[in-house]
Amino acid sequence: MKFGMNHIHLKSKDARKTAQWYVENFGARIVEEVRINGPLTVRTDLGGVRINITEPPPGGIPAGDSSVKLGLEHFGIETDDLDGVMASLQKKRVKVLEPVRTLATGMRIAFVEAPDNVRLELMQPV
Repeated sequence: MKFGMNHIHLKSKDARKTAQWYVENFGARIVEEVRINGPLTVRTDLGGVRINITEPPPGGIPAGDSSVKLGLEHFGIETDDLDGVMASLQKKRVKVLEPVRTLATGMRIAFVEAPDNVRLELMQPV
């Protein structure tokens, strides 16, 4: 059997606004907008990984949070300029959850809060 990553799926109060945040901050590309059984889904491509962003159904869903927890804890975006990305995000007042640090492997990482309380790891490999 063969497997590969297909997509990450986010829920958002405003799918277009959230998709635009990924476009502006990480160079994502909006692929299409569709309505599947009602709610709007904006499909984006970020470095070959699809991120689907869907608005909640009528009646809503509970809010999440960006804390460390069991289950899906975060997803990571790789960059070749972590300091530049962090400076840009801080100018835009993006909440920094964990500042830049260097792991024993030499990889540098940081965590920020994306729209809708998503915990996002930014990483710069060696």
